Amino acid sequence: MSEPEFEKLTPEDFAGWNEQMNRRHDPDIFYNHPIRAVRWVEALRARAVIHGLDLRPGHVLLDAGCGPGSLLKQLACKKMYGIDLSATMVRRARERLDDATEILQADAEQLPFPDGTFDRVAASSLLSHVLHPERVIAELRRVTKRGGRIVISISDEAQIERGMRWAKALGLARVFGGEKVSEARSAYHVEYHLHRFTLKRLRELVGDALEEIELSRAPFLYPAHWIVTYGA
Repeated sequence: MSEPEFEKLTPEDFAGWNEQMNRRHDPDIFYNHPIRAVRWVEALRARAVIHGLDLRPGHVLLDAGCGPGSLLKQLACKKMYGIDLSATMVRRARERLDDATEILQADAEQLPFPDGTFDRVAASSLLSHVLHPERVIAELRRVTKRGGRIVISISDEAQIERGMRWAKALGLARVFGGEKVSEARSAYHVEYHLHRFTLKRLRELVGDALEEIELSRAPFLYPAHWIVTYGA
């Protein structure tokens, strides 16, 4: 779907399309991938998000775009919330997590929480999948307490594509799953990613609204993902 096309979608149209994408592209695939290298990169990304959150027992946390609850399953604090637009993902997250974590079906562009509700907010691989990333960033900032933290993770599309080309040219594509995985990954990014992100673009979107306090990458030497921790 091209940018002019998705910009014309109503919220109802977009919710239906997003539901289809979540059923077609299982977010859990990166955590449970048969190729060890893919699992390794995803584990590094999740670890960097968790490090950036710096959770304490008394904190209240929101995972915006929580998907099936993979990240929340690795976290613990006073109270945790997850939101996702997909009814399928909400159901799976509720099945995976205990009753201490509240999972809501909601739009990240209109979070159903008062200002300054959360000590910590995670937006892990969310911004590529929403209609208006700038609105989501504004909402994340709104619901975060002053002095709180927001951790945003993005995939660097150009880096991923460049790395796959290099792996193929050097005869190393099999390490990353061969042609079938490369084709599946490309289809996922082209079909389901509405926005192509780089670190530069994220910083331009955030602007002066948040203070960048930490930058991580996964993997470190060749960042396919950027994980940025912001202070609210």
